[in-house]
Amino acid sequence: MSEETQHVPDLTDIREGDILFDCPYCGKNMAIESAGAGLMVPCANCGKAVQVPIPDSGTPEAPVATVPRPEIADGDDPQATIQQLDAALAMANQQIDRLLAEKEALQERRAFLEQIRITNSTRLERIAAELASLQDALDRALVLLAEVRTEKPA
Repeated sequence: MSEETQHVPDLTDIREGDILFDCPYCGKNMAIESAGAGLMVPCANCGKAVQVPIPDSGTPEAPVATVPRPEIADGDDPQATIQQLDAALAMANQQIDRLLAEKEALQERRAFLEQIRITNSTRLERIAAELASLQDALDRALVLLAEVRTEKPA
């Protein structure tokens, strides 16, 4: 093993679809499942809270890991090529299954959060009505106090 290959980090824990990013404080390379997009996570190196970027087409600094495609040369064994393609297909199917499960979980979470939003909206409307009622009572009390102050003793 050469000097160069001894310092290459082990990337076996990074899977297709993972979000790759650097800690803005110490520069440590980090990776997290795509479900972690937008979350605050502690840096494994410096421990500071770091927001996981939300990858999109306009965010080149937050790439998503991709499936390595096998290089096929004219002299390659067709059976080995088929095995490589089968492995890539299996990995793609696993990612599809994972993404479908993630989509379902996100839909359930969205429905849950929408229900909370509706409930809180109703509660806030009731609170606003109560505050308006309290404000009316305070206004009436201030009028009465003003009348008491302006009355002259007999």
